This record gives sequence, structure tokens and C-alpha cells, in this order.
Amino acid sequence: MKLIVGIAFSIASFLAHSAYAESLRCKGDIIDIGDIKIDVLRKCGEPVLKDTYCKKIPIRIKQADGYWETLEQCENFDVWTYNPGKGQF
Repeated sequence: MKLIVGIAFSIASFLAHSAYAESLRCKGDIIDIGDIKIDVLRKCGEPVLKDTYCKKIPIRIKQADGYWETLEQCENFDVWTYNPGKGQF
């Protein structure tokens, strides 16, 4: 079973706004959202900040009487924040 990691990248822009990227270059390699944890650690090292949250995913179940019931299932997501360094965007 693959462990999936969600990766958030916080990068300061010239106007002091936060920017988020879909991928990040680490030591000549590229990592993307959804890469497995071991690959991210190997390519980029330890993140500056780690966080985990529960993302609620709706599940529809058909009842015996023909009606649908919507339940929520919790799926854990990891968010790792990297600081690529001064002047690195």
C-alpha cells in the first residue's frame, strides 16, 4: 500500500504574498504532490514543518428502501512545508 503525501510549498513573493506550487526541485530532482514519503525524504530531506489533517470524503450508500444516505469518511493527509532558501522561488 502506497503512502501518499500531500506537499504544500510556501514561498514568499516580491509582494509578500504566499504562493503554492504543484512541484518542487530538490537537489536536481523534481517532486510532485502525491509522491511517496520515502522519495520526498530522499530527494529533499526533512521538511521545515509537518502537519496532518483529516479530509472528509463523502460516501453515498443506497438504503434498502431505495433512498441514498451520505456518510463521511476521514482520510488522513500529510502536509509537508519546505523552505528552499533565500532567493529560491
